[in-house]
Amino acid sequence: MNQTITENRTRYNEQIERIRANPDLSDEAKRRKIAALHEEATQEHLRLVGEERKETQRALEQMERKLLGISYLEGARSHEKAIIAMSYRDARERVERAALDKENPEALAELLTSAERSGDAQLAEVAFHVATVRGNRRVADTYLATRPTPSGA
Repeated sequence: MNQTITENRTRYNEQIERIRANPDLSDEAKRRKIAALHEEATQEHLRLVGEERKETQRALEQMERKLLGISYLEGARSHEKAIIAMSYRDARERVERAALDKENPEALAELLTSAERSGDAQLAEVAFHVATVRGNRRVADTYLATRPTPSGA
């Protein structure tokens, strides 16, 4: 999309130069043509920028769903996915309560540690999701430290 925006700007600049170089146009005619061209190029630029923002937002939402979505076992059937989703919601509720615990600010970290020790991968993953959304980098990084990183990252 940046390429299209750049092409729009280049096309505009080239057209401006052609207008300025046209000896058949009076100064007033050049000003009118340049003003009209400027308006047209501005509208196109705003349209392209709007499209780019929508594209970026869609990509961001898709990445968030991928990062923060429920993890299903490969080949899980619909009833198994329903059970996993219900379990995820229960874990999410528990983790949210821990994250909001004003009396124990370490509750989320403790819950992650407990989940890791007991092998509760889903609870650990939910703790990571909540920590990520709430900006708790320490807890999120603790979770990520024990996971393999994708190659090339």
